[in-house]
Amino acid sequence: MQVFTAKEAQNHFGDLMMKAIKEPVAISKYGKEALVVMSQEEYMKFSHLEDKYWAAMADEAYEEGTIGVEKTKELMNSILRS
Repeated sequence: MQVFTAKEAQNHFGDLMMKAIKEPVAISKYGKEALVVMSQEEYMKFSHLEDKYWAAMADEAYEEGTIGVEKTKELMNSILRS
């Protein structure tokens, strides 16, 4: 992953955007990576994976009996609405 300093990102924002469309780009501040810029497509992939993860956690909790049917439905509906 390519890393831009915060100053480089500010001064070369167009370049940053073009690179981030192809692959995530890290932005560092004071020598430490502080954030990542990525394309909308990549973001949507991560968001979808996160939804699947939480749905699996709700299923697992239901199977273990740690939450009831109504709470499981509530969690699943919440995930599906987002």
